[in-house]
Amino acid sequence: EEFSELYQDIGLPFWCQTRPETITAYRVQRLKEMGCARISFGVEHGNEEYRAKFLNRKMKNQVITDGLNTVARGEIPFSVNNIIGFPNETRELAFDTIRLNKTFQADDRNAYPFTPFTGTPLRKISEELGLVSPGDVVQSMVAHGSIIDMPQFPRHEVNGLVKTFNMYVAFPESEWRHIKDAENETEEGNKLYAQLREEYIQRFWGDDLTS
Repeated sequence: EEFSELYQDIGLPFWCQTRPETITAYRVQRLKEMGCARISFGVEHGNEEYRAKFLNRKMKNQVITDGLNTVARGEIPFSVNNIIGFPNETRELAFDTIRLNKTFQADDRNAYPFTPFTGTPLRKISEELGLVSPGDVVQSMVAHGSIIDMPQFPRHEVNGLVKTFNMYVAFPESEWRHIKDAENETEEGNKLYAQLREEYIQRFWGDDLTS
């Protein structure tokens, strides 16, 4: 509160990052009064049990949903970051993340492939599972896709879900069978992806499309 009063004298728009469980209506109001232009949230995973066990994030899904909808009601634009392809994850678990993202209306959302950065607990798990070697140096997988290939969740499926994540969130489940075909890096899959991408832009970007 002291900082918010001081910052109002500065009056410059700003962006910040926080976690959904920190949100209250009062805090959103104060952030808006300060000139907050955007907030980014790390949701990461949509399965409560997996999230608590492997990510040490022990909040309930309802807390995430309520927090992000509180931000939406407070009229501060926000983005949400998700990760696909964690160690021990399955395709079914990844769809829990997709379903959680359908419970709130973010202004922007992203899905990134998991990167086993050295020094993190999940890197140690990745090594124990034989997914990476102790000496492997990895860089962010945002541009290049997952380097992890798991028998229960192969690399190509991880990359396919990252590619189509926003389509799965936006389109009704009755259309998911078409999106699954668009995950494939084949001529037919890429053609279908291009068609769905155009439909996505028209249905969900509309007049906001600038490029």
